[in-house]
Amino acid sequence: MASIDAPGDLVVPGCEWHISPVGRSYFVNHTTRTTSWKKPVPERPTRCLMPERFIEGHSRCIWSLACLGTSCNILSASEDGSMRQWTRDGESVGEALCIDGGGVTILAVSADEKMVICGSADGELLLWNIRKGSMIGDPWKGHNDAIWCIDWFPNALEIVSGSRDGTIRRWNPHTGRPIAPPIEAGHGWVFAVKYSPKGDKFSSGGVDEIIRVWSKDGKLLTLIKGHEHSVTSLCWSKDGARIFSASVDNTIRIWQFIDGK
Repeated sequence: MASIDAPGDLVVPGCEWHISPVGRSYFVNHTTRTTSWKKPVPERPTRCLMPERFIEGHSRCIWSLACLGTSCNILSASEDGSMRQWTRDGESVGEALCIDGGGVTILAVSADEKMVICGSADGELLLWNIRKGSMIGDPWKGHNDAIWCIDWFPNALEIVSGSRDGTIRRWNPHTGRPIAPPIEAGHGWVFAVKYSPKGDKFSSGGVDEIIRVWSKDGKLLTLIKGHEHSVTSLCWSKDGARIFSASVDNTIRIWQFIDGK
């Protein structure tokens, strides 16, 4: 009898997958000391969340999600070039919002939940009226590669975006025009940008493993080092004293903004 030893063939701990001389698979469970023709199903760990429902509709990878707090509806952005809105029951709300020129990589909802800004794989940003399901103005042009992150200024008077082109840009949502020259972030690809609660500064992260904190006018304030791989997500504590970061190095870390420790 041959033992199959290939990563991913069987993900249940303590089990082995074998093939009998007649070619039929059987499974040895060392935890329960049993042998079965039926492939074992991994048990969910204690306190593991159970899905309430599955929502299907996109035809390709989903890259970004946001929740509308007033209705509990969900907005999703996909590589298939569309944004869709769903109820908690999984029902589609209205028509899909579709773009030309590549997938929708990221979306962010304004504080009043009237608008959503999305970024595309070809470097454009598009502002939408959520209730009407229509685009506001023309696409915003400036980045020359995929946009990976967006955030709204706390009072919705400004939007910040980060791109695979290595720049951070700030925009006026009423005109769709840049507020200031682009910031050469130094990250390589920029994966995360986030305003502080007061909006007087923002943080950024990317493939160089470093978190940078910038003043509102784009002056570098702090360098925070500690991650061992790309920084992919950032958020601030409510008092603005701490930054939370997530990384491809499989860790979440908490930092003091004042000294970067």
